[in-house]
Amino acid sequence: MLFGDGVGRIHFIGIGGISMSALAKLTILKGYAVTGSDKRYSAEAESLTEWGAYVYVGSNEEIIKNADLVVYSQAIPSDDAELEACRKYGVKTIRRDYFLAEVAALYDAVVAVAGTHGKTTVTAMLAKIFKESGELFTAHVGGNTFDAGNLVYKGDKYFITEACEYKRSFLALRPDVAVVLNVEADHPDTYRSKDELFAAFASFIMNVNDGGVAVVNADTEFYRMNKCTYKDMHTFSVDSPSDCRAVNIRLLSNGRYGFSILHKGYPTSDISLKVAGRHNVRNALAAYLAATACGIKRDAVIRGIESFGGVAGRYEFKGFCSGAAVYADYAHHPTEVRAAVSTALLSAGGKRVITVFQPHTLSRTEALFDGFLNAFCDSDAVFVFKEYKARETSGGKTAYELYEGLKARRDEVFYFDDVITLANAVSEYCAPGDVLLVLGAGDISSFPSLIV
Repeated sequence: MLFGDGVGRIHFIGIGGISMSALAKLTILKGYAVTGSDKRYSAEAESLTEWGAYVYVGSNEEIIKNADLVVYSQAIPSDDAELEACRKYGVKTIRRDYFLAEVAALYDAVVAVAGTHGKTTVTAMLAKIFKESGELFTAHVGGNTFDAGNLVYKGDKYFITEACEYKRSFLALRPDVAVVLNVEADHPDTYRSKDELFAAFASFIMNVNDGGVAVVNADTEFYRMNKCTYKDMHTFSVDSPSDCRAVNIRLLSNGRYGFSILHKGYPTSDISLKVAGRHNVRNALAAYLAATACGIKRDAVIRGIESFGGVAGRYEFKGFCSGAAVYADYAHHPTEVRAAVSTALLSAGGKRVITVFQPHTLSRTEALFDGFLNAFCDSDAVFVFKEYKARETSGGKTAYELYEGLKARRDEVFYFDDVITLANAVSEYCAPGDVLLVLGAGDISSFPSLIV
C-alpha cells in the first residue's frame, strides 16, 4: 500500500481540481477506495464517478469520519467544514503538494516541470514522448490531453509532473530532472518581490536528487542573473548561447513553426511542430532536453514532439461564431495574452483579431495591471468580462478597472458582466474571416459553447 497499513479509503477535498482529480484517478488505480467533495459539480468530478469514486458537492461529516486519509489543497481554507471534521474525529490529513511528493517518491525517477508559463504543455509533450518510447511512466498533467485526459498511466518507472510555484508547493518535490521554463511574477499573494520568486525557483533546482539534472531556459532573467548554480545544468534557448538552441526557426502554416536543434554546437534534429505558437519552440526544446536526460532515444523524442497535438484549452479551436474562427486559451498573464494574440495574428491572415478576456483574481490584475494594459495592442477589439475572483473576495483591481484603463488608451474596448449579453454582443461583432480569442483561466472557459 502507498501510505502504510490501515489506509484503504482516501478522501479528496476539492476533488474537481485538475491536479486533485488526476491524483484521485491514480489513487483508484492503486487500489484505494476514493471519495471526494467540491464546492460545485464539474466535468472533472463527473468523470471521477466513472472511475469508481463517490463524489458530492458540499460537506459530509459521515464520509470524513470513515476516511483513513484526507487530501486537501492550499486553496482550502483552514475553517473548511470537512477539515474541521477531520480535527473532530482525528482523521489524518495531508496537503496536496505533500501527497503528490509522496506519490512521486515511489517511482524510480521523477521529472518535474516548473515555470510561470507552459508547464501543462511541456508535461503533456513529455507524456507523448515517453509513450512513443515505450517506457513505463505516469504523467500527472495540469490539463486534459486530447487522447488521455489529465492522467497518463503506462507504468511505475518514471513519474512526470507539473511543479506549481503557488504557495511554494513545488518545493515538496525531490525531482531527478527539474525543468524551469520561465520565471515571471504571477502569484502576488505568494511572492512579495522578484528576489523571493527567484529564490523559490533556485530552491526547486537545488532539490534535485544527487546525480540528477536541471533543465533551464537560458533566455530568462532568472538564468542571466545567476540565480541558479546547480552542478549539472542543461540549458536551452532561442536567443542566447546555450547547450541546446533552436536555429533556422521558420513559419510553416496556421501559426505552426519548424526549427532545427543545435545541441552542444552540433546540428542534431529538424522538427516541425503540430501545435501553433512560436512559444512552443522553447517548450519543445525543454521537452527534448528533459527526455534525452532520461535516456530516451532521439528518434522517439522527435516523434513525440512532432505528433503532439496540444492540450484542451491551450489555443484550442472551438468552431465558428458568425464566420469567425474561435480559439480558447488558458492565458491569464500578460505574457500569455501576448503570445495568444501573436499566434492569432498569424492565423487571421490580415483579418481582425478579436479578444474576449476574463481577468483571473483581483490581486493578479492589480500586480500585473500595466502589463495587461499593453498586452492587447495587436488585438483589433477587446471584450473584457467580469473577473474570476477564485479564492479572493476583496482588494486588488477589478475587470471593470482594467476596462477603464484600456478604454483610456484605445478604441474598440467593451465591458460585460453578464455572459448572455456578452455572447450576443460578440456574435453580432464578429464577421467571416475574423479570429476570436477567448482568454482566461476562470469560468470563461464555458463561453465558447454559447457562441459556436
